[in-house]
Amino acid sequence: MRWFGAGAEGAGEDATPDERAGLVTVYDADPRTAATGSGVRTVGAGVCLTSRHVLTCAHVVNLAAGRDRLEHSHPGAVELTLGFPGAAHEARGTARLTHWIPPRDEQFPERHCPVPPGARRWRGDLAVLELTGDPPPGVTPPRWTAMTGDRTVRARYGTGDPEHTAYGRIVSCEGGIGYVHGRPTGAAIRGGYSGGPVWSVGDHRAVGLVAAMVTHGTGPYDPTMTTRLSWSFSWQVIKEELIAAGARALLADCTDPVPQQRTPDRLREDLRVLLDRALPDEAHIRKHAARFAERCRLPHPEDGSLPTLEEWTEVLLTVDRAVPALAEVLAPYDPVNARALRDLARLTPRLTDRWMSPWEEQALLQLLGTLPDDVRRRVPEATRSAFPYPLPDEVVDGTGLSDPKVFAAYARHWVTALESRAGDGRQVPAGTPGVPALLRAVEFVAALGSPLAQRTELRLWNERMAGHLGIDAGTLADRRADADQWAQSAVSAPPRLVVELTGGTGHGRTRRYDVGFWTDVGDGRLQPAAGAGADPLTPAEIVKVLHKHLDRLAGASVGQAWPAVELIVEHGDLEIDLDSLDAAGEGPLPPKVVGTRYPMVLRCPSIRRLADSDGVWRRRWRALGKKGAVRLDAAHDDPGRVAGLLDEDLDASVVVIGTPHGTRARTATWCLACGVPVLLWDRGEHPADSRLFALDPPSRVHQLPDAVREYRAKARRSPDEYRARPVLVWDDPGRPLPLTAQLTDPSERAEL
Repeated sequence: MRWFGAGAEGAGEDATPDERAGLVTVYDADPRTAATGSGVRTVGAGVCLTSRHVLTCAHVVNLAAGRDRLEHSHPGAVELTLGFPGAAHEARGTARLTHWIPPRDEQFPERHCPVPPGARRWRGDLAVLELTGDPPPGVTPPRWTAMTGDRTVRARYGTGDPEHTAYGRIVSCEGGIGYVHGRPTGAAIRGGYSGGPVWSVGDHRAVGLVAAMVTHGTGPYDPTMTTRLSWSFSWQVIKEELIAAGARALLADCTDPVPQQRTPDRLREDLRVLLDRALPDEAHIRKHAARFAERCRLPHPEDGSLPTLEEWTEVLLTVDRAVPALAEVLAPYDPVNARALRDLARLTPRLTDRWMSPWEEQALLQLLGTLPDDVRRRVPEATRSAFPYPLPDEVVDGTGLSDPKVFAAYARHWVTALESRAGDGRQVPAGTPGVPALLRAVEFVAALGSPLAQRTELRLWNERMAGHLGIDAGTLADRRADADQWAQSAVSAPPRLVVELTGGTGHGRTRRYDVGFWTDVGDGRLQPAAGAGADPLTPAEIVKVLHKHLDRLAGASVGQAWPAVELIVEHGDLEIDLDSLDAAGEGPLPPKVVGTRYPMVLRCPSIRRLADSDGVWRRRWRALGKKGAVRLDAAHDDPGRVAGLLDEDLDASVVVIGTPHGTRARTATWCLACGVPVLLWDRGEHPADSRLFALDPPSRVHQLPDAVREYRAKARRSPDEYRARPVLVWDDPGRPLPLTAQLTDPSERAEL
């Protein structure tokens, strides 16, 4: 075995490779399969990309996880059972998902849109799995070469059985997709082959990945239609997709080395100079080589041989986190050169997104994994508060974080996204580096009031990293003070009562609705709550049930955040006035009005879903509080005008609607279709230029729901002075909706 590289022990360079040695079986992850006594079921194939990484199709992962075949969304912390047909002995293992490249519409590849129903081809559709243990003996990653037309190829079923080997010929390779005509006899490529390698018989190399078979579609069968036709992703497009997904380091050993004259590379030269200085002789190399390989999870021989400086330079350039890993190894013995390597990782554009060593990254992920449930749910909130600029969806979307598996996947995305971002730009002492975004975010998470042990461990991790990077201790202390000040003023997500109104019939206060009630104690999990039976309810009857649930929520939240009410309505009910209705008091007690006692907001997911505006909706929400409100008046009487105004600024997140009475709900529908999450208007019959409607969003827009509640209370106290009757749509993507409000029509697909 050579240093810092994967390869078959004892196999010479001229050994004929076998694609079966790198073939992987992907089994069904559904526990119900085993419960029926049928054991595991093969859903597809994969191929070893490195000794510890497996490449397959994303739709194979979807099938194994029991999801729709071409589901676009990330499946979360998936762990799959794998088989190794080429192993010396029958063996199975498990692997976790590390890179997800979802299937996407080939018509709009740059938009990353889901695959439309009935599509015959698509892009993306790749996934990388990392083995949770060592691969069994005999498993060897294959070599790859470019796919071209007119080649004899073969593909194997996921289990690798010889009788299921399918032969064919690549008839064309265009746009990254190769079409394979199968032989008229023998096995045919079908379900269970997807994700496996397309093996070029003449080249003894893999040239692509099986993706789908081509069917003749609907309608009567025509004998002239092509049979045994399948298509595959070419190695060329696979490489492009993996590099774009941040997996370049996994490709280092996939292709045969081609001797060539290297062009000048400043980073390579800088690394050679540092290595010459840090490893001046064999004694230094022997002292550090094995420890460095272990930290990078790279193989290394134990026969007394040593890596050359050229090998060492190559691994520093191609393996994720190798430069900081070497700095970590050198630090106890040679802090000067260790700091120089850290500076190189932090300041060189090719390395800045990976400035932690693998052990440092793993230590942080383990600490995050020990956070209690109430802290896990607030990590997105802490992260948003730490930075003045919008952050990616994978950082601020807190849906489902109470589930430890979902949080584990979220934590990996969180670390990756923040590690590649620059710091907060605050001033630091001359000659010292700024605080990276990840360290600032860790301080805010640590300040969340977690148990003292976890908070201390997170802060110690931050202090160690600051020391490695040369960050001034006072600078880190300033960021810690920012986090503590925020934590003292921040509150957890308020409990809420979610009410879904559907099927409205009738008019006004006699209108009746089918009603569903759910409660959320603040952890983001919605629990069904009792209603008033199966019969439709009038607004007055709904308010009575509302107060019963709100009294319980308020009683359980003494000393904590006050409950809120979210009404899920259809667009025709946007001006419903449940907030103004009272519940009759007992005896001399005044009647309670839900809209003056509790913040009450509307949500209308049906419009957003039909308009397919989830992407811009989340973007606008991330920009909440960064810009002033957009105001609409009588001039905005056309949906095209409104859409043009809002599309001009995709970060516009708050709209105040001042169009004439009778048109405001209609205008609100247009805004919802454009993905606007916060809308405010007056349902009262005041003219559009009335000065009485002065409900501007406050400087801290996140306080708007309570500001509207306070105004409603003032209007109840002094109706002549406060004449507006405000309606507030507050559609927070981080607050999940009941399943009934999220359902979409399922679609059937017949592709592999």
